[in-house]
Order: sequence, then structure tokens, then C-alpha cells
Amino acid sequence: MEKIVDSTKKDLKNIAKCHISSFPKALSSALGKKYVSHMLSWYLSSDKTFLFHIEDEQGNCAGYCGGIVSDGTLATGSASGMAQYTFKAAITAFLTHPWVLFHPEIRAKWPLLWKNIKMKIGLAPKVHFNQDQKKKMAQDPQVGLVVIGVDPRYQGKGYGSLLLKEFERRAVEIYGIKKLQLSVLASNHKAIKAYERNGWKFDKQNGKSVSMIKILE
Repeated sequence: MEKIVDSTKKDLKNIAKCHISSFPKALSSALGKKYVSHMLSWYLSSDKTFLFHIEDEQGNCAGYCGGIVSDGTLATGSASGMAQYTFKAAITAFLTHPWVLFHPEIRAKWPLLWKNIKMKIGLAPKVHFNQDQKKKMAQDPQVGLVVIGVDPRYQGKGYGSLLLKEFERRAVEIYGIKKLQLSVLASNHKAIKAYERNGWKFDKQNGKSVSMIKILE
């Protein structure tokens, strides 16, 4: 019987396998399982980030989900926070996987990568939310869905919807927040339709990404 469990450090290698199977063409997957495991550990680094997964009878990860609470208490958002957290691991991964430098995501993410490189070597100040931004987030808190994936071997069993329902439950019961948000590539029509089936609504378009929200009752 499959079950939803809170992810811990001992689960990260297992979840990393699921991530790579779910997103085989992603830059993170190309950087290797060790990097992905470290990347996933970011969700366990704060009481305002979280990670959970579906475990099958054999202890394999069938799917997983990670999120962040935006209530003005964290210094950065998920993109900057994760980039800074994984910087050293990413450098090591690039050195051992040099061909990844030609990955198509590198060009798309170069502004963020370059910004974090400059911060790490002291050529730019670290990115933090200012007081006005924190105040605004505190007044309108939301829980962001950062990542969700289901191993292809388990797709078609409703696990994606199950993970989304658990995400909603945690937002309300653990954090007391009813406003949910996510970003997805505008070209990922399959994912957008899946979110719409689960009650998510279009919010706005940011470049090549679409922001979606869901307000729980």
C-alpha cells in the first residue's frame, strides 16, 4: 500500500532517482544524482520549506512534492535561495559533468547563474527581500508549490492529484495559509491542464512562465 511520508535526509537519494526519472531532460538531472540529492536537501533546511513523497510497498519513491511558505520571514524566494544553497554543489557537478555547460537550460538560466556567481565572489551584494517586500508578503501570505514530480512508472494512477491534495492539506493545517501559488512554463500545456483539473486558476504570465493560484475555502 502506497503512503505519503515526510521526507528526511535518508530519503533524498531515493527521491533524487524519482526526480531524474520524472525530469530526464532537466539541467538538474543532467548534473547527476548527487547534485539532485543536495538540491532536494534545501527543502529540509528551513521550517518554511518542506518536502514529502509517496512511498510504495517496496520503499521506492513514486512521486514527490516540495514547497515554500512566503510570509515575509525568509530572506529570499525559492529560486535565489536554492541557487545560493546549491552553488558549491553545482560547481562540483559542472566540473565532473563539463558537457552540461552546453545544456539548453544554461542559456535560459544564465542571468540567475551569473548573478549568483557574482554574489559568491563578492562582486554583487546578496539578494534579500527588502522590508516593504517582507511586509507585503506578511499581509498576504501564500504557500508556493516549487516542485512536483511522479515517476513515469507510476503515472496514470492519480498520484499527481494526491500530491496536490496533500500540498493543500499541509498549507492549511500546518501553516494556516489558504492561498497557494505556482509557476509553470507556458508551453507545458499538459501540466497546466492538470493543475486546472485540480482547481488552479491562471493568475498572470511572466515571460515564458505562467503563474497560477488557488484559494482554499
